[in-house]
Amino acid sequence: MNKTDKQILLEIMAGAFRESDRLRPILRKGNTEKRLKIMAAYAYDLAFKFNGVYLSEDKTTAIVYWQQSKYKRSVKDYLKYAVMFLRTLKLHKLLETARREKYVESRRPDLDDYIYVWLLGKDPETNSIRGLADIRDHLNDLARSLNIPILIETTVEKLLKLYRYVGFEVYDEFFDETIGMPVYFLRKDPPE
Repeated sequence: MNKTDKQILLEIMAGAFRESDRLRPILRKGNTEKRLKIMAAYAYDLAFKFNGVYLSEDKTTAIVYWQQSKYKRSVKDYLKYAVMFLRTLKLHKLLETARREKYVESRRPDLDDYIYVWLLGKDPETNSIRGLADIRDHLNDLARSLNIPILIETTVEKLLKLYRYVGFEVYDEFFDETIGMPVYFLRKDPPE
């Protein structure tokens, strides 16, 4: 990925974080844009390590994901997470956030392997769905070649509708009291 594509991807990812209802309550106040860029850079670096960043050909849509069986974080990765957390999120929310992340992970199916979609973002300036179609095709091709399902979670109703439209099914949901909204767990088996 060249430098320009990386910058576009980072902007799209920062925008996706900006729109996240799950993130808003734990984001530190002040200089929000800088904090979102720090989070986007952290997400990019971690996912890139696992070959899990993709920018659509029309450069309007980006995705951050990983193949679960290859997602092995090092001590350095955990330290980077701690630094990112301290610079961007409310410190007093650390335990609550860690508990929620662990609980969400526990609700995922017990599978040997899967593709986990961490973040999907779209340039709000464009109305084209070409980028989303490209992302869908990329994920479908990857799932087919590895013969593993794709998992994703969302709290956003409009994204839930979009995911269902492209073949995802809700396999679980719960109401997250800490953020005051439902969390939907979705799965799509590899296309044949």
